[in-house]
Amino acid sequence: MKVADRHEEVSVQLTGSPQDADAVFGALLAAYPCDRDAEEHVHEAGHGHPTVWSATYDVAPADVAGPVAATPLGAPVAAELSGSYPAVDRLAKALTSGFAVEVEHAVSGDGEKQLRLLLRSTERG
Repeated sequence: MKVADRHEEVSVQLTGSPQDADAVFGALLAAYPCDRDAEEHVHEAGHGHPTVWSATYDVAPADVAGPVAATPLGAPVAAELSGSYPAVDRLAKALTSGFAVEVEHAVSGDGEKQLRLLLRSTERG
């Protein structure tokens, strides 16, 4: 298999306001191929219940992706990443270029890793 044909997918689930989740998805979509269309925006599914939005990003090959752009958020966004160890680590590291990232929880399994992060706007300037 050629490197260009290799896929390393990371599933990303976000919770937070629809606008902030949409901003995170947009920043990731600018850096990585995704199963969501650029025109596809998140929306509130129901009142009084937390909503989780999901997308899958291909983080391989590593030289295809650029940095995740610094993106302002109105409030923190919870993100859960799951996939292979290298893929999750690559995406988590890329998120640090666009957001202040706090690791809340990590679970390691046989060949797969889940990482729960809290994303905030970066404090620059």
